[in-house]
Amino acid sequence: MEDYAQMEKEYVMRPWMCQADVRVNIIDRAEGIYFWDKAGKKYTDFSSQLMSSSCGHNVKEINDGIIEQLNKYAYVTSGLGSEARAKLGKMIADITGPNYKRTFFSSSGTEANEAAVKAAKWYTGKYKLISRYQSFHGATGIAMMLTGDPRRYPNEPGYPGVLHGPDCYCYRCPFKLEYPKCDILCARYIGDMIRYESKESVAAIITESIVGSNGIIPPVKEYFPMLREICDKYNVVLIADEVMTGFGRTGKWFAFEHYNYNPDIITSAKNISATYVPLAGTTYSKKISDYFEDHWFVEGHTFAGHPLGCAAGVATINYMKKNKLVENAAKMEKVMEKRLNEIKACHKSVGDVRGKGLFWGIELIKNTITKEQMGTREDRFIRGHVSIPAKVAGECMRNGVFFLQMISTLLFAPPLSINEKQINEALDVVDIALEISDKEVVA
Repeated sequence: MEDYAQMEKEYVMRPWMCQADVRVNIIDRAEGIYFWDKAGKKYTDFSSQLMSSSCGHNVKEINDGIIEQLNKYAYVTSGLGSEARAKLGKMIADITGPNYKRTFFSSSGTEANEAAVKAAKWYTGKYKLISRYQSFHGATGIAMMLTGDPRRYPNEPGYPGVLHGPDCYCYRCPFKLEYPKCDILCARYIGDMIRYESKESVAAIITESIVGSNGIIPPVKEYFPMLREICDKYNVVLIADEVMTGFGRTGKWFAFEHYNYNPDIITSAKNISATYVPLAGTTYSKKISDYFEDHWFVEGHTFAGHPLGCAAGVATINYMKKNKLVENAAKMEKVMEKRLNEIKACHKSVGDVRGKGLFWGIELIKNTITKEQMGTREDRFIRGHVSIPAKVAGECMRNGVFFLQMISTLLFAPPLSINEKQINEALDVVDIALEISDKEVVA
C-alpha cells in the first residue's frame, strides 16, 4: 500500500511552514460537516477547512453542476463566451444590487484583491494604497505587501506606496481608548493618513469587512460609514475584502451589509464556490464598471473566468438559496454567541468572544488584568514553538473537532448548514480543551 503521507511530505511544498516540520494526515472522504482520515477517524469540520467549504462536503447538487459543465467542455478562453460565466455574473449582480455591475472572475482571493487595487489605480490615476495591520490580503506581489501581519516581512521591500493603518480592534485599541468615547479615532486616523500622504496620491483603502485570520474582529457600527465618508471626500476607492466573509458566512450575503454602507469594489473567493473548484470574483461598482467602457481593463490570465469554477459558483449560489443557508447562518449566530459566552464565563483564559453569523473567534489571554495574549504575531515563525492556542486546537483535533487558530485566537467558521446540536457537540470538546490554556493564566 502506498504511503501517501510520506509521499506528500517528501514531494509537496507545504505553505506557511518549514518543510521539516510537516506532519501529514491524509483525508480519505468527507460528507456534510464531517471528514474522515485514512484511519477512519471522524472529524467535525468546525472551520470549513480554510473558512471556505461553506456548503459542507460532497453536496450532490454542487457536484452535479460541475459535472454537467465538464460534460459540455472543461475550458474555453475568457475571450470566448461561457454560459456558466454569464449566469454567475448576473447572479452576483442580482445579489449585490443596483450599485454594482460587472465581476472579473479569477482563481483565488489573492488574485481578486490584486485585480481590485489595480483597477483602483487605473480609475483614480493615483498609486498609494492603505490597508491595516491586522490584515491578510493574499500571498502575491501587491496583495502580500497589503498584508499587515508578519507574513509580509520576508517579502519586503515590495511594491512602493503601500501604507498600513490601525484597526478597529476595541479589545486591544491601539490608542488605549474606550468605545464610544474614542470618537472612532481608528477611522479618523485613516483620514489623517490620506491628508499627510496627499489626497492626490492615495488611490484606495482595502479592508477586510471583518478581520479574518488575524482574529475575527468585527468593527463597531460607525467605522465603515466613516471610512466611506472619508473616501468620498478625498476621491479614494474603498475596497471590501470579502474573501472570508462573503457569500453568507456572517448571516448576510456580504458582511459589509451589516454596516450600512457600500464599498466601491467587493472581492470574494472561498465561499463563492464553496471551494469545490477554485474561483474568485472582483465585483466593481457601476461607476467603476462604466469607466472601463472606454478604458482598457488591463487584467487577465489563462484561468480567468474558468467555466468549471463558474459552474461551481452557479451551483453553490443555487444550493444556498434553496436551502436558506444565509438565513441559517443568521439563526445560528445566537447559538454560537450564547454558548461561547457561557464558555468564556467558565474559563479565565478566554479574554474576548466576538463574531457574526457563523464566523467567531475566542481570544486567549495569559493575564486577566493586562490582557497579555497567549500567542504573539511572531510565534508562528519560531521553529519548534507550539503556542498555547495551537495546543488547544491540537487537543480538539485529537478529540475529533478540527478548526484553525492564529496568534492568540481560536477561529470557528463551520459550514453554513450546521445545526444547533452539532454546534454544541463541537463546543463541548472546545470547552474541555480550554483547561490547557486555563493552566497558563498567571493573574
